[in-house]
Amino acid sequence: MPKDIPADAEEISLGGFNKFVGPLYRLPDEEGRALYAFQIGPKHMNAAGTVHGGMLMAFADVAMSRTARLVTGAGTCSTVSLVCDFLRPGRLGEVVEARVRVTRKARTLVFLAAELCGETDLLLTASGTWKIGDAA
Repeated sequence: MPKDIPADAEEISLGGFNKFVGPLYRLPDEEGRALYAFQIGPKHMNAAGTVHGGMLMAFADVAMSRTARLVTGAGTCSTVSLVCDFLRPGRLGEVVEARVRVTRKARTLVFLAAELCGETDLLLTASGTWKIGDAA
């Protein structure tokens, strides 16, 4: 895992609540995988000196929602459920990468899984369901 966000990463345009958690990035990937990243900054920390769990969940939600929209061509996809398991705390300055995959796609729902990896360890696993909205 790189110690910095790659120069060719694309910053994700964020609105509303998500502006407070960014910047978040979509990473280039020649194999067509859905990869995203952010660097843990002071605003992402909790009182214990590690990344706030809510930040990791928000990042997972953004990455998984973006992936749902990309694979369905929908203009919107709304989170129906999101289940997260916290495995290790993230540290200040660490780059966190989300690796997202579609596990199933139905007519109105898409199911996804994600792994959030720090520079050396897996921080969080997530699975969820998104409602497919109107086409873009």
